[in-house]
Amino acid sequence: MNRKEACFMSLITLFKSSLLSPKKLAAFRLVPMGKTMQYIFFFILLFSLLAFSQFILGIGETTQQLDGLVDYFNEISWLLYPFAFILLFVVQTLLIFARISILSGIALVIAPLLKRRAEYRFLWRTTLFANTWSFLLLLAAYPFLSETPYVQWFSYALTLGFVFAALKYYPKLVKKA
Repeated sequence: MNRKEACFMSLITLFKSSLLSPKKLAAFRLVPMGKTMQYIFFFILLFSLLAFSQFILGIGETTQQLDGLVDYFNEISWLLYPFAFILLFVVQTLLIFARISILSGIALVIAPLLKRRAEYRFLWRTTLFANTWSFLLLLAAYPFLSETPYVQWFSYALTLGFVFAALKYYPKLVKKA
């Protein structure tokens, strides 16, 4: 895949390919950063909307139990909800970027052991696209994450499995003479 083809790839094509092909995951290291950011912010938006809906439902349950808070929340809801959504969006962004960065760092340590030449910037993109299955799993399990922490650990292992499968399609490490 050359850069021109990567520029015109749609997010749906990236999504489908990242679900099915470790070889394409390795090729996605050449996808331009703009397209990569579109892809990641789509998932961040989904996670933020889920968190916001839980926030709204949680506020509704809490305020039913405390009569004085109902009036207070009604008075400041015009300020509370937008601020809460922005805050949740920022937190989700930080968490997802940290997740991808840490998993990319692990892959950077493992790449030479697999005799593959890899740069962090390329591994970061590959790790982002390798997270697709994990993101889908976490989106499905989002309401239950506090009850089952093992889902989070399984998603890390799943992502690293896809990254390691993609690493075998990275260029081989050249031995220095």
